[in-house]
Amino acid sequence: MKRPREIVESSLLIALAVVLFLASYVLPVVGMVFAFLCPAPLVVLGLRHNLARALLGLVVATILVSLFVGISGAFFFVLSFGVLGVGLGFLSKRYRNSVEIILYGVLISLGGKLLLMIILAKLTGVNPFDVHPEEMMSIIDKVASIYNDIGMSKEALNTARAQMAATLAMIPKIFPALLIMASAVDCFLSYGVSRLVLRRLGSNELPPIRPFGRWSFPKSIFWVFLLSGVLSFMGFSGSFPELFLRIGLNLRLLSSGLLMLQGLSVFWFYMSYKKIKKIIRLVLVGIVVLFPLLTQIILILGIIDMWIDLRAKIGR
Repeated sequence: MKRPREIVESSLLIALAVVLFLASYVLPVVGMVFAFLCPAPLVVLGLRHNLARALLGLVVATILVSLFVGISGAFFFVLSFGVLGVGLGFLSKRYRNSVEIILYGVLISLGGKLLLMIILAKLTGVNPFDVHPEEMMSIIDKVASIYNDIGMSKEALNTARAQMAATLAMIPKIFPALLIMASAVDCFLSYGVSRLVLRRLGSNELPPIRPFGRWSFPKSIFWVFLLSGVLSFMGFSGSFPELFLRIGLNLRLLSSGLLMLQGLSVFWFYMSYKKIKKIIRLVLVGIVVLFPLLTQIILILGIIDMWIDLRAKIGR
């Protein structure tokens, strides 16, 4: 009886993974929610069964996806969601620390996304690291026409065009950092959703994630942050290759993001200590993230906490 039950359970999980991906593929806005749910059935499959069964399930799911949305959709499924789901299931059996599981999961997600980009670049001839000026101007013109239609003044429109041009010119330079950050968010959310699903099924096979108010990162992040500033300055000076600027910008984006997370963690801990309601805490964090001046203050708070344990002092 055990083997037929395993086959039925595996089939249901494979079918669920396919349905969730098709929903994320077809639905325009709500599909983003389904996208983060996609790896969960494969994580459960990997935890409940062995790696061979999970890989076989991934192959079957990929074939089914290709029947509905074609080869390109199948590549997107397997490299963006499938590999991550199977990988998290395998890692969760091998490690009992959520930090290790998520860290290695980020590497798996990043590897899958890089491979997907390489394949798409070969198929389409579009290199995301090298966007042509004509393509950027086309995007700017389309957005500017929308602003013009809603009655934006000529001066404001020129300012908006200049800002959009600067932003789009920067994106290819910081694309590696954006890809790493996307992989981290993807892995973290997939892990959280998978753990929630398993808890609903009465299982605690995935270890808990440390509470946000207790997050902290090694002091080496601060030195990376300083190094990024030096490299960026060298690149902007024009006396060194542009590679220095690209490396500096990417390191700055990643290190400042981690420092800001640590600062937000301290802020969250303080609000929890003061027994502020969770909904109010979420609103205040959202306000902090939206205003550049406040994000800089939070970043400095994260740096201070790396050298002086502020949470230990708050909790006294």
